[in-house]
Amino acid sequence: MYHSYSRKLIEALLIANSFLPPSLLLARDDIPITPPSATAFSTSKPPVLDGEILNDAAWQIAAPITGFWQTTPDEGQAATQNTEVRVLFTNDTLYFGVVCFDNETERIIVSDSRRDSPLDETDCFQIILDTYHDKQNGFVFGTNPAGIEYDAQVTNEGQSDVANVRQQGGAVGGFNINWDGAWEVRTKVSEVGWCAEFAIPFRTLRYKKGESQTWGLNFQRNIRRRKEAAFWSPLPRQFTLLRLSQAGILQGLKIASQRNLKVMPYVLGESKFHELDQINSEQWHGDLGADVKYSLTPGLTLDATSNTDFAQVEVDDQQINLDRFNLFFPEKRPFFLENAGLFSVGSPGEVEIFFSRRIGLDANGHAVPIIGGARVSGNVGPSAIGFLNMQTESLGDTLHANNFTVARFKQELPHRSNLGAIFVNRQGTGKLAPEEDYNRARSRSMANSASASLAK
Repeated sequence: MYHSYSRKLIEALLIANSFLPPSLLLARDDIPITPPSATAFSTSKPPVLDGEILNDAAWQIAAPITGFWQTTPDEGQAATQNTEVRVLFTNDTLYFGVVCFDNETERIIVSDSRRDSPLDETDCFQIILDTYHDKQNGFVFGTNPAGIEYDAQVTNEGQSDVANVRQQGGAVGGFNINWDGAWEVRTKVSEVGWCAEFAIPFRTLRYKKGESQTWGLNFQRNIRRRKEAAFWSPLPRQFTLLRLSQAGILQGLKIASQRNLKVMPYVLGESKFHELDQINSEQWHGDLGADVKYSLTPGLTLDATSNTDFAQVEVDDQQINLDRFNLFFPEKRPFFLENAGLFSVGSPGEVEIFFSRRIGLDANGHAVPIIGGARVSGNVGPSAIGFLNMQTESLGDTLHANNFTVARFKQELPHRSNLGAIFVNRQGTGKLAPEEDYNRARSRSMANSASASLAK
């Protein structure tokens, strides 16, 4: 008995310091001591997305994944309601079929139906995919019985995340809720509980080269009336779904070579008609441009833009600033959201080496025309790289044109540490720019802590 208590005390101390490997995670004797493993099944006939799982023959070839463990309220206990997850894939799409059994369907709680609404106050189901299997970065997809689409991109296991993710300041930190992928989900509530079908195209994800893939995987189910959070790969109470270092494993994926080319052109037109002193005049104004996204490799993406227009971007929430410090509104422009966490160096909303919202805005918040730019970001082998270059126009006689360049490198090291560097440069261009008008910063970081910084 003394040995048992000593072992549990040592494990508790290790968990508190975040050094406990998954193989030693033992809150109860019947919890798996190794990360669970699941298999994805190939199919030539994809399921129909209608929220029906149990009566759809397409799902019957996949073995159900079960065995969820509570984090709250009864840590280490089995989930009070059974959950089954099936995984299928075709040449271009990954499918998840989720059955959330519930013996009190009339007590299922749904609080919101907007995209990316917080899932804390509703029954919900979430998936996290560690597509590089580096136990640091991934993608989150979630829904509730109302069928909302909730998605985000995760870096560094969500470190630098803040409480209010919808108004997260700065360069999005480790959890980018403003990233929106192209995917679908359908839900259905029935007498057995509620079901959800996820269809996630492989072109929405970023992953290593190679046909055979092994990914990190975890699921979370919330039962709101009990304030219950249950995970497939068990987690201690202090961790969330973003704890990829303790996720399970998804095997069996065989992905054909994918090429993702997405072109988003726009055309703006405006006509003004004037009638004054029996003289009619008509004025036409127009503009056009385009954004392009292309997958150079499954893990490396090129974004290009010409005559950029962000008129379709969601507006910022109004905030009242009562101090002398600037507000850091979150980045919501699609061009900057791919792998945005890679460019995040410093403390979001406080001290940041690079803040993308400065591009295309002047000091007073007025829009500055963007001539064009390009952005390459993603993973090359074990390294993460990013490069951005953008050119803005002059704004009348008050603001000269500028060129912005950012270069980023990051190398993951063992034991959740990394080595990285970033270079940021703003260079005044054009006839209005004074001589030696530039602002540069470079920073090195090692083991998740900044070691040096220089700016001019």
